[in-house]
Amino acid sequence: MIGRSHWRGRVGMVHPSRGDTLMYEYYRAAPPGIVIVPASLNLRELSTAELDRVYEGYEAAVADLAYEEVDVVVLGGSPPVTHKGYGFERVLVERAQRLVSCPVVALVRCEVEALQAVGAKRIAIGAPYTPALTEKFAAYFREAGFDVVATKCLGISRPVEMTKLPHDASADLARALFREAGPVDAVHLTCPRWPTVAHLARAEEDLGVPVTSSSQSVLFATLRRLGIRDEIRGFGSLLERLAAEEVTA
Repeated sequence: MIGRSHWRGRVGMVHPSRGDTLMYEYYRAAPPGIVIVPASLNLRELSTAELDRVYEGYEAAVADLAYEEVDVVVLGGSPPVTHKGYGFERVLVERAQRLVSCPVVALVRCEVEALQAVGAKRIAIGAPYTPALTEKFAAYFREAGFDVVATKCLGISRPVEMTKLPHDASADLARALFREAGPVDAVHLTCPRWPTVAHLARAEEDLGVPVTSSSQSVLFATLRRLGIRDEIRGFGSLLERLAAEEVTA
């Protein structure tokens, strides 16, 4: 019937760069019946000039997603938010929410919710970013109430290089970071442009603590907002928690 959607959820995503790895990983772990409606801002390098340029594109992208009648919008990109400092995601979300009636969430907020959901306070952060950008991310999470005791990064500035990384690069970094960090409640792998979700469960087995990631947290946050509580196994303990949560959407 025209006007009725057969999708369980249409997830609008605004990607600062391409969103290729995030979408691949989202579909890999998501339950059936969910479709991503993407918009890209074509960020090519994690430089101040490029980050400043993409801010102007968020509202136009959200307006386009509103036309597509999505059920939830994710404002992708942790670097554009952490570059401006703690709380800037609220500015982006407020502007976006004026343009669309469905829930809007910033990717960095998805990451905060993921760490809160696994009960983490003392954390270590791994990233493919440069040291300067990784430290900005760590500073953001300290402002959000977490005790960031260690970071480790790969020093990459071009997003296209991140997506070419081996699929186990993030898990290898998580293990090395865990050894250096000392006792932590969780390890978080930020950035949705490098592959993470396929190796989270094994990393958790090896380390004995939750290992969360940007891509995983986006799936967790959007399913929550869609009221979908399917059982999801094999992609980390965060997603396994969904089935036990009460539906509030």
